Amino acid sequence: MASYSPFFGGAATVAGALIGLLFVALSLNPERLRDARSVEHQAIAASAFTALVDALFVSLIGLQPGSGLQYGAVIFGTLGLSSTAGLALRLWRNRHLRLSNRWPFLVGVILMVYAAQLITGLLPETPAGAADRTATFVYVMFGIGIARAWQLLGLKAGGLLDELGANLIPDPRSEPPSTEPPSAGDPPPAG
Repeated sequence: MASYSPFFGGAATVAGALIGLLFVALSLNPERLRDARSVEHQAIAASAFTALVDALFVSLIGLQPGSGLQYGAVIFGTLGLSSTAGLALRLWRNRHLRLSNRWPFLVGVILMVYAAQLITGLLPETPAGAADRTATFVYVMFGIGIARAWQLLGLKAGGLLDELGANLIPDPRSEPPSTEPPSAGDPPPAG
């Protein structure tokens, strides 16, 4: 277990720094989070924060003598599941606000990650095996947190999955205007 101490120490440091940067990014445009129609933006920020907090605290648990990594997996897997399920419910209730079509897929993947974290914490494991699995989840949480923070800034990764998603699932927010001719009751367009 001692061989993982430098990893968990570095991961805790990085997670703390990323959480601080997330707060800075959110403070630059706070109006965007306060708008009633920004439910999806708030969900992205919350999922990035939850993933980075998970990585931080699980790493700190890994630094404790006689660490309780499996307890940490159960606790933070449960917290992540409940937080993400709450976000999914909130997004579902507000789906009429022209949310992107990607949110159900992304939320589903994040729910599966937290469920896997919870399940691994419930399975019997040696301390070395628990440290291996925990290190893997720390990497995954960093990936989720950074990807969601990147999306929070309104940026896209530009990878193959983004291209496939953009072509297979059109974003309703970027639909072109209707090309239907006006009906007899519609006023003529302003010239």
